[in-house]
Amino acid sequence: MKKLLLIALTVIFAVGLFGQLGLRTLTPEPTETADASETGEIVPDSEELNTLSLRTIDPLLVSFREGWTSPDDPSWKVEMIGSTEIMIPQDFSIFQEKTGLNYDVQIFDKEELLFGRLFLYQLESYARSELISAVVGSLYGEGATTESSYEETVELDDGRIAYLVSLKIRPEVDYPFVVVYSPSEEAEITEPGAVTMCVFEPLNYSGSELDKAKEIIAGIVGSLISAEEEPEEKEEVIALPSEKEEHTDIFVRMVESLLSEEDLDIYIDDWIEVEGDYFGFMMPPEFSVAFYLADYFEVADLGFQGTVVGKIFVGESEESASTGDVLNQYVYQYLGSFGDYELVDSYTGYVDRESVVNVYALDFSGKLCWMALYSESHDAEFFGPREYFVLLGLADYEEAVMWAEWYTGILATLDF
Repeated sequence: MKKLLLIALTVIFAVGLFGQLGLRTLTPEPTETADASETGEIVPDSEELNTLSLRTIDPLLVSFREGWTSPDDPSWKVEMIGSTEIMIPQDFSIFQEKTGLNYDVQIFDKEELLFGRLFLYQLESYARSELISAVVGSLYGEGATTESSYEETVELDDGRIAYLVSLKIRPEVDYPFVVVYSPSEEAEITEPGAVTMCVFEPLNYSGSELDKAKEIIAGIVGSLISAEEEPEEKEEVIALPSEKEEHTDIFVRMVESLLSEEDLDIYIDDWIEVEGDYFGFMMPPEFSVAFYLADYFEVADLGFQGTVVGKIFVGESEESASTGDVLNQYVYQYLGSFGDYELVDSYTGYVDRESVVNVYALDFSGKLCWMALYSESHDAEFFGPREYFVLLGLADYEEAVMWAEWYTGILATLDF
């Protein structure tokens, strides 16, 4: 009878406890236990015992482990952050500001109260902890804590890392912070490039409403992750075009094949290896080269029979600019004496799905010029920031195939 009563009391106690847990994390208090001599039971060594604890699992953490995806809810709407799509509930709104390639976004709930912030940035390599500390300090003051209730890391299908940490910014409720990035050799270090940071402030929610807010957080970030994965697929399509997409210019076609990793029959066995201070390449023996340094870049002048027929610029830019503006700038500065030009052909390709090459064939009243603009941008419409190179090459229409092989070979062997 005593044993039955003990079981009944245990069940009642458990029901009462779990009914009070709600969304709070409880640390179990130590309980008194009867001495083994009083019960006649054999107690194993402490090393053989499993430690048990009773605590609630944050539903946001549970859904994060299962994988956040774009919400399949017709009541949600699509908003654009630059060229990136995100989804938010119909009665939510956003405000965004752009600085260079970076976007700062505020999300407001149906009561027009701040719900969260998104940062879509192009950054150098950082430690993940540095980014979180910088954002927290900027938003909530230098003395704001970065202590957390939990943290979790998952690897996405495209190789990026999604990191969730529940920050104890306010005593009333944790602030979920999410970082999505491409990792370097160490998972805690970001590769240079796109980094997405999201911090949510569900300060006006509690109980079941807080649960619903966390579902909304998962949906917003899930839609953002899905939207960011789409350009990678598009880049792959651009880099590996269908057979129906044909270019008219021989150099453009060769660079397209080069970036598509197709076989190119270019003979370079007798080519000469040349090096400047910051970059080098191989060139045909018919060419000569002269390297010189400018303020922020190095230039190689390519000579042919005593005439400069090409230039290669390698440098690093702190800011981005419109690709069209950069094209016109080089044309005006180095080819302006040729007059107006006609765009004969062009192509956009991607290197390792992380940087962009824009290739152009220009006709200056019968004079053929090829240009290649490479930068570490992820957007073909923008040039920079970070490392870049630019190739300008004059060619003879009557021997276009030979010249195309020369310039393509130079691009293929360029090392900086």
